[in-house]
Amino acid sequence: MGNEEVLLAELVTGIMLLMLVAATASTINKRMQKLPLTIALVFIGIFLSFAAENVPGFHSLAEFELSPDLVLFVFIPTLIFESAFNLNARQLGRNILPILTLAVPGLLLSTAIIGLTLSLFAPFELMVALLLGAILSATDPVAVISIFKQLGVPERLTILVEGESLLNDATSLVLATILIGILTAGTFSGVVVLDGLVNFVVVFLGGAAVGWLLAVAAGLLLGNVESDPAIEITISTILAYFSFIIAEHVFHVSGIMAVVAAGLLMGSWGKSKISPSIEEFMEHFWEYLAYLANALIFLMVGMQIDLVALWQNIDLIGIVVVGMLISRAVVVFGIVPLVGKFPGVEAIGLPYRCVMYWGGLRGAIALAIVLALPPFEYKDTLINVVMGAVLFTLVVQGLTIEVLVKWLRLNEMSLPDNLARIEGDREAR
Repeated sequence: MGNEEVLLAELVTGIMLLMLVAATASTINKRMQKLPLTIALVFIGIFLSFAAENVPGFHSLAEFELSPDLVLFVFIPTLIFESAFNLNARQLGRNILPILTLAVPGLLLSTAIIGLTLSLFAPFELMVALLLGAILSATDPVAVISIFKQLGVPERLTILVEGESLLNDATSLVLATILIGILTAGTFSGVVVLDGLVNFVVVFLGGAAVGWLLAVAAGLLLGNVESDPAIEITISTILAYFSFIIAEHVFHVSGIMAVVAAGLLMGSWGKSKISPSIEEFMEHFWEYLAYLANALIFLMVGMQIDLVALWQNIDLIGIVVVGMLISRAVVVFGIVPLVGKFPGVEAIGLPYRCVMYWGGLRGAIALAIVLALPPFEYKDTLINVVMGAVLFTLVVQGLTIEVLVKWLRLNEMSLPDNLARIEGDREAR
């Protein structure tokens, strides 16, 4: 066998091993229900990185790494499209103002607070600190949403948390790209800031427009297909990946916003074009792909974590975590209540805001952005700091969010809902 065949065999073996680990972990976790699956997978990934070097049979995992291209071009389109496709578009429309506020001005404010905190208390120049702030301001609620589903929290809370994450992933990536450009150019002025803001708006809205147009084309194509699962699911898969690739590489706008727009349109108007007999099958297909992507991402996150390097940067990680918690508090408890005062906007109560604050976990997008940074003086340090911050949110916040939800009694049904459930049970009997 040639070297290329050996490498391919090792790659396939490694992926199959990770899938086996994920399936086994899911089975055990479902029976025990002690940890959210994504957090359990991170711990298993840490063990696998040790086993890959020291246990026979695990050596094929030693070369596995979480590359930015793998996350951005393979996993992210799947995760974003599935989330947008299954989101309640009507509920999203009702809550679009607070969600947009959290995702755009909220993320910009969060970036500024984390950046200033780091520039004051850590040995980073302001632009590097702002870049780190932009990377760590995007939320990833995968673990939180899975807990919400188990507990049965109100749908509006799920929409707020998931909707914010969908839009602020794009905002974070666009902002980080602009800051990387400024850092690479080495110049910073009012003109550069203005150009950056214009570019931000064009890239953000341009991505949404590309995704919307491609989803319309896919919907019209689906309307001409009659009950053929192979064709209809293939078209949805092509839409998810082509919207990202065409937006990023043809029009140079936000690929994530393109996938968000495509997923939202297909999940609302597009569902009328999908054959009724295929709709449920398609939902299960995307649910499986999202499960697989999440499982592989969080296993590889665990495998990437170097506990020694994290300990060496524990002071910087501590400063970043404090900055993240302060910035999140300012946005959720300071800005969100102001939005609730706008006419026609339903206010967000304090219990919801508490869960939104503590449920602001960080994950795949932050890791993809930091791993994709061009080589420069602080890159290795930033990778370790982001890894440490992501691990903190997953372990500390992820393991305590369920306690907070139960303490605030958000898992309990309202009296009308409870009466409706009892009436439904009686009618069924």
